[in-house]
Amino acid sequence: MALTDFLTAGRIPRELVGATLVIADTDTLHSADGFLGALAERFGTVGVGNLGPGEYHGRFAGVDLPAAHGADRKRLKKLRPARLIVLGEADGRYDLVREAGGDKFWLNAESPEAAGTGCRAVTTSGRARATAIPGARPTGDPLPGLDALPDADFDPTLCERFKEYRERQHPVFYVAMAGAAEVTGAYGMLFEILLKKTAIMLFSLADPAQHERVYHDAIKYSMPTIRHSRLYTSYVPRKNRVYFIESAEVRQGLYVCPDLIVAGATLSAEADHAPDLATALQSGRALLVGPRRDDPLVRAAVAAGMVAAAEDVDTLAARAMALFDAPEEAAVLGASAREWLGEQVGARARVLALLEG
Repeated sequence: MALTDFLTAGRIPRELVGATLVIADTDTLHSADGFLGALAERFGTVGVGNLGPGEYHGRFAGVDLPAAHGADRKRLKKLRPARLIVLGEADGRYDLVREAGGDKFWLNAESPEAAGTGCRAVTTSGRARATAIPGARPTGDPLPGLDALPDADFDPTLCERFKEYRERQHPVFYVAMAGAAEVTGAYGMLFEILLKKTAIMLFSLADPAQHERVYHDAIKYSMPTIRHSRLYTSYVPRKNRVYFIESAEVRQGLYVCPDLIVAGATLSAEADHAPDLATALQSGRALLVGPRRDDPLVRAAVAAGMVAAAEDVDTLAARAMALFDAPEEAAVLGASAREWLGEQVGARARVLALLEG
């Protein structure tokens, strides 16, 4: 902590004194914007307490709460929040919350220690996590604001096209709804996998306008590629390594076919669209996400342990290989994630009612 931070530890926005205060790490606060807005509509002024490590750039007034030199305790004492809401792991600041006064709630708790902080209620994002935290309520995660699940029109008959791969136990993985900026990462993952296993990558783009350009750019990778729109036989020949999907109907129908789904819009910070995680999770297949996790549902699924996660594009292949080598674990992961997703529907309304009660 810099000396200037220490000297200004008591300076806090006046309008936040006695207001509802939400404390969490920086990334969680950024992904909580919709939930913070719902809190403001319900309870009036809402402020954020940033536990770090980065700077909060959201639309709500806030204050940094660095642990060094007790600055977090000093600022929290002066804020005197009427309602203190803690989100997620919260940098493990159990003592800070325990010592705080007022009406306290710990949402999306991840550790049993949250139960000993004197909070009026402790919630988790699902039933599995709640069993490990005494008294926790499995309300679901309110940050994604999931009110209903999207239609999931899967077509298992499409899976017959990959019969030759299945008979030889070759992995089939699906990079779904990718952005044009993620093509290089997807092919890099495929190359790494092919060094150790025969496999095929199903690949679809979120933007249909990019189909022709991306397809022709992909030719430079010299991978045997077949386009779904040009496949007139029953099965994809085993020599193929990429199955390029251009039809929106087929793009969704194929979610139930692979051993692993890789979520597009999570592989690159340059992706300019939102991931379709809700549809992928409904398939019951194991799901792998990349390093981009600003989407609230992606962050929630990673925090709950419902998806496999790679910290960078270079480790995507290793994470995928681990799941290919443990098919029973992958099956359990996919089934658990589908059940967890159902628990998220209506979570925000349930949590708001709990806070108001």
